[in-house]
Amino acid sequence: MGFKKEDAEASVKHVGDDPEQCMVWIVSTLEERQFTEQLNQASIQSEQSKRDEEKRVKKQEREALAHAKAFTALFPTVSMQFHVVPSIVTVTLTLFTLLLPPQSFMLSSDSSASRLKQTLDSTIGQVDAKSYLREILTKLLKLEGQAIRWYKQAAKSYMLELAARLESALGSHDVVSCCACVSANDVRSSEACCAFVRALFEEERTLTKALFEMPSNHGGVPLVFLQSDEAMQFSLEDDGFEVLEDVS
Repeated sequence: MGFKKEDAEASVKHVGDDPEQCMVWIVSTLEERQFTEQLNQASIQSEQSKRDEEKRVKKQEREALAHAKAFTALFPTVSMQFHVVPSIVTVTLTLFTLLLPPQSFMLSSDSSASRLKQTLDSTIGQVDAKSYLREILTKLLKLEGQAIRWYKQAAKSYMLELAARLESALGSHDVVSCCACVSANDVRSSEACCAFVRALFEEERTLTKALFEMPSNHGGVPLVFLQSDEAMQFSLEDDGFEVLEDVS
């Protein structure tokens, strides 16, 4: 068996100058080194396979979102069971279970934003797959899913208020002929932008900041969530938290 001079010197250092013991040490060390290299290689290959699978599944997700006729099927409410509708029957249950939000308060029966829910349930099917409206709605609904995963019921009041604000911005204008024609560049100009899409943009930015930057939080929960729910206004005496002064 061939080995390097460095291995021989290392063996003498570890076990002395007995040739047999040195040989055993060298063989053992080489086998351990080989095993570690194989393990590292397997780990690299496994990680690459994982990344490839994630890319494949995310591509399927994007295609499903782009061609879905009803967002309510992709973002089920807290009270409904998951089902695959005919328009997206080619997408597997696993895809939605792993990557898409498990539930939505904005689309639930607790939300009074009826026209917003109608837009997401049917009108969205008439909007071009590459439109900015689809893109920003998808971002917002997926952010809601993350908020629910992380904060459960603590996110409910905020999301219901968010839906109400969007309902107000939506008003009665035609989504297909107005909102669906707005581009990402239009959003940067208040004069050229539809009020509803502008509201979506602002709400998405605010929620992203609350979830990922957390400029202010209380007990690990974004402050904006607590400010939206009277039941979350704890007292210092009862729960050890300070009373929030400004809940507007």
